[in-house]
Amino acid sequence: MAPARLALILVVAVAALAGCDRYADDIDTVKNAQAIVGGTNEAMAIEIAGARGTVEWKGGPVPQYESADIVGVQAVIKRISASGNRREIELQFINNRQTKKVAFDGAVVDGKKQDMLSGALALFLMQLE
Repeated sequence: MAPARLALILVVAVAALAGCDRYADDIDTVKNAQAIVGGTNEAMAIEIAGARGTVEWKGGPVPQYESADIVGVQAVIKRISASGNRREIELQFINNRQTKKVAFDGAVVDGKKQDMLSGALALFLMQLE
C-alpha cells in the first residue's frame, strides 16, 4: 500500500473518531439531567430497557431549531419482551449549550412518533409484556 494512501486512511479514521467525541459532553449532560419521571434520564432509559434490553446514546445537530447551540441527543433502547417481541424505543432530548437547559423532545416507539400521553402508555404496556 502506498504511503500516501495509508496516510489518507489514517487521517480519515482519526477524523471519524474525533467526530464521535463531538457530542460526548452533550450526551453526558442529558444522561445526568433530571428526568420527567424523577431520577436521571440515564436511569429512566435503563429502567425502560430492563434486563432484556440495551441502551445506545447518540448526539447530533437538530436542523429544525436552526442553532448550533441546540443539540439533539437520543437514547435508543432495544429490548425483547418475555414473549419474544422485539421493540425499539427512541427517547429524544435537546441540550441547549447556551442556556444550559435540557428538555425531553419526544419519543418514537417502534418507528411511530408518540405524543406525551400515548408514549407514556406505550412504555407502560411494554413493562407489562
